[in-house]
Formats: sequence, C-alpha cells, structure tokens
Amino acid sequence: MTLEEYRTKIAKKSYYRFGQEDLKMDTLNPACMTQRWCLTGNSDYWTLPSSKMMVRIQDEVTKGKVTIEDMVREHARKKGENE
Repeated sequence: MTLEEYRTKIAKKSYYRFGQEDLKMDTLNPACMTQRWCLTGNSDYWTLPSSKMMVRIQDEVTKGKVTIEDMVREHARKKGENE
C-alpha cells in the first residue's frame, strides 16, 4: 500500500490534517511536504522522507500497512514514469 492510498482510504484526511495530526510535522505548511511524500502534485518536488521518518511512518503511523519498501518502490516507479 502506498502512503497516498493510506491517506485517502484509511486515514481519510486532507494532506494538511494528515501531515499535522498523523505525521506530527512541525512545519509552516505540512500539506506541502505530505504531498511530496505521497508523490502527488509536481513530480519535480517528490521526495522520500528521512530514514527516521520512514521508520516512524511504517511502525507508528500506519502500523505496518505502508512499509519502507512500499515507499521506496513507489517513488522509483513514479519517478521512472515521469522522466
């Protein structure tokens, strides 16, 4: 499962609320970073979370529904499609 699928199907939250409440981002605009990690919007800005955050997403936020491998594979797949 991808992070975007988790956000839309299980968490059912906006990018802003998912970033602020679930991912506990302490940034000016958590929606922007959440979109980058969910691999939506402009592909020039897609990034992977830090390794520490990926572990947290896998273990605490999604409780194993989204794995680090899922995030890395989806990033590579979508980047390859958009190059």
